[in-house]
Parts: sequence; structure tokens; C-alpha cells
Amino acid sequence: MSGKVNLKKLTLLLLIPVVLVGIYFLSTGNQQNSLCKGVEINISHKTEQALLSEMDIYKMLGYPMGEKSFVGKNSGDLDINSMEKRLEKYKTIQKAEIYMGISGNLIIEISERNPVVRVIPDGKPGYYICEDRVKIPLSANFTPDLIPATGFMNDLIDRKLHAVVGFVNNNSFWKEQIEQFFVSANGDISFIPFSGVHEVILGDTTDMDEKFKRLDVFYKKGLSKIGWDKYKTVNLKFKGQVICK
Repeated sequence: MSGKVNLKKLTLLLLIPVVLVGIYFLSTGNQQNSLCKGVEINISHKTEQALLSEMDIYKMLGYPMGEKSFVGKNSGDLDINSMEKRLEKYKTIQKAEIYMGISGNLIIEISERNPVVRVIPDGKPGYYICEDRVKIPLSANFTPDLIPATGFMNDLIDRKLHAVVGFVNNNSFWKEQIEQFFVSANGDISFIPFSGVHEVILGDTTDMDEKFKRLDVFYKKGLSKIGWDKYKTVNLKFKGQVICK
């Protein structure tokens, strides 16, 4: 008798996953062939606000009329993969994921790249350099609170700026001290502190930690005693030296 009971239990246990898989495929099939009820756009961002708007996403997909372009469409007629690839061609978007939700809405998940510096080149359109060193266009919707960089720019300078800004952003003290970066025609990187009374010339990106330690000592043991407006430039280009003019 107990053998028959155990056999029934075993049969039931084996049927449960089969039933669950069947329900999953039925629900998936229904979602893939259901009518779209609406669109939900979720934009993940690390800046204070999103760089892109929902309407930006619709326009990138080629639907400037917005949500109503999707409502009533058969979900099976939507080329989800092509839509994701189309969105990811825009450098501001790091990843796009699109799927039909259980509610019948088309879900568009957007992950934005994270800008770390705003670049304003001489005579050229501005752009952001992101954490992953990708350049993206400025946002028409929102200007994030980033240290700006102006002056002479090229791809090599962009890489150097990315390194300097990465160093500064990882140091809470220096991040609060720097108001603006500037790049001269010879490629030297300098910055203006919030005090605004002098320019600090870093030169290139070599020995960044040592240069800022040198500057810290000079600030504490030098300028704090003789006055912050004593010099117009503080040059850290040369190893082991602080040259002031």
C-alpha cells in the first residue's frame, strides 16, 4: 500500500515542473501575441536627473508621436532586438532592454552612461567624457553638476582629462577645491580653485598623487601663511618643485 502512495507522490512531483513550464510558455506566448496597452520607459542614471527624456527615447526609435504609436499594436509585430540595437547606437545609452510586461505594457529599460566631466573646446561643440571614457553629446534637458574643462582639446587630451578627473573625483578634498580645468595649446592641464586667485599648472598626468601631495604641503605651509593671492600661477610640472609667479 505504501508503495502505491509513494508512486503517486513521485508522479505528482514529476508533473509539477511540467505544468509550471507549460504555464510559463503559455503566458509568454500570450504576451508575445497580445495587443500593446501602453509603454513604460524607465531611465536609470547616476546624474542628479536623467540626461534623456521619454520623448528622446521615442524619437530615437523613430516614433516621434510617442506612446500612441505603440498602443493597439500586436506585440508579436514589434522587432524587440532591432529596437534595442537602435537605441544602443546612441552613445548616451549604455544598455537598452525591451520586453512585454505581464500588464500588457511595453517596458523599455534604459541605462545611461555616467558623465564625469563637461568639455567645452575652443570653437567646437561641447560634450561629456564618461566613466568608461566614451564621449557623449551634451544634454538639452539637463546640465549635471560636473567640473567643466575648457581650452584646446583632442583625443589625447580627452584621455588625460579623464585620468585627472578620475583622480580628483576619488579624493573628496580636491573634488571640492576645483572649479574648472583648462587645457593650453601646448597640452598642459591646469585648474582654477574655487578661491579663484591663482592657476595651478599640473602639466601632464604623470605622478598625479605626488603633485597633489606637493600642492597640499604648499597650501598648508606656504600660502596659508603668506596669503592666497600672493601668486598668479603655481606650477607643479617639474618633479619635486613648486614654481610660483
